[in-house]
Amino acid sequence: MVMTGTARRRTGTDGPTQTGVAARPARAARPGCTFAAAATLSLFVQAGALAQDVPPAGGTPMFRDPQDGAFDISAWAATRTGVIPVLSPITEPAVGFGGALGLVLIHGGGLAGLKDASMGVTGKPVPPSVSAVGGALTENETWAVFAAHIGYWGGDRWRYTGGVGRLSPRLDVYTSAGDSYTFNLDGWALVQEVRRRVGRTDLFLGTRYLFVDSTTRFETEALPPELAHPGGATHESALGVVAEVDTRDNTFTPSRGTQVKASAMFFDESLGSDREYQRYTADGLLFANPHRRLVLAGRLRTQSVRGDEPFYARPYVRLRGIPAMRYQGETAVSLDAEARWGLTARWWLVGFAGAGWTDAGPVRILEDESVVAGGVGFRYLIARLLGLQMGLDVAKGPEEWATYVVFGSSW
Repeated sequence: MVMTGTARRRTGTDGPTQTGVAARPARAARPGCTFAAAATLSLFVQAGALAQDVPPAGGTPMFRDPQDGAFDISAWAATRTGVIPVLSPITEPAVGFGGALGLVLIHGGGLAGLKDASMGVTGKPVPPSVSAVGGALTENETWAVFAAHIGYWGGDRWRYTGGVGRLSPRLDVYTSAGDSYTFNLDGWALVQEVRRRVGRTDLFLGTRYLFVDSTTRFETEALPPELAHPGGATHESALGVVAEVDTRDNTFTPSRGTQVKASAMFFDESLGSDREYQRYTADGLLFANPHRRLVLAGRLRTQSVRGDEPFYARPYVRLRGIPAMRYQGETAVSLDAEARWGLTARWWLVGFAGAGWTDAGPVRILEDESVVAGGVGFRYLIARLLGLQMGLDVAKGPEEWATYVVFGSSW
């Protein structure tokens, strides 16, 4: 999933009242925006089987599908080799306009090499490894730079995901009285993850390491009175385990299958962390195709923290129409459902709705909360041979409207 979004704040008193201290990215680009370009192309490399029948370029317009004459980028994608520059806009009004630029290297002949991909231990093509560097900048001075690599080895028995970046987002934190305080979270982040396939199954087990060296600075003399640790330098270091099962028929815009990923991360002083806490995450996707023109999908995500976590690391509800980090707690649960109806082979209508809950825990300044959101949208099959759709969603939450440009899957 890759999304960029816009949101419009609606004033009034008929929405839920926020209590406690909740961080909301009113001034920060979402990670999905920052890495949108590289993430989109990293999904391209997993479409080897679908790229086997890429049409020849001779006599065929580069952006026209020879099957139906519609606009399509499959032929263009099949000719890409070497380093591919990709620009992704950031349209979040809270941070102002901006953009993310990535340089992506797809090993093994680039996108054009997909049709020659070797077969893995499960009989499916092995995705080529991907390397990327890039950066993002918005007009409110939120910025980030990064380098990342996704690797597949041993006939797709081993999978690696790693990255390092310098991040400097500007965020707002809200008190129970509704007062906002702007702060900057500036620092370095490193993530390393290695997974091993279990036999010839779709189950992967592995480990993940995370390190964050950051400094929190509030931009006002007055500090939030309800925060125990309102600012300063912090080292966070964690080691954990991950498990994943993925049976989706397509990694771009799935119509059948499941993807379940769970992780447990342990931040501990023995690893060099200033804070000791644990973070548990489970994220499940389900796709069903009961009719050729109907796709039903659902997502259930739950995340919990225990211990002395920083205020900006608390779990939050993740739904279209709800700003990231708007509803936080010791535990956050998000349930989302979506239906796609095919008007034609190219155009699809989308409807979605979701609900989220937060549990503040026994000793928290936040209160338990629940929230609902939903909306409508459309998709266009922009790359038939890759099974890639893109489109636009308009969502409504309790306080505001939001729009999202969607590449691939909504999640």
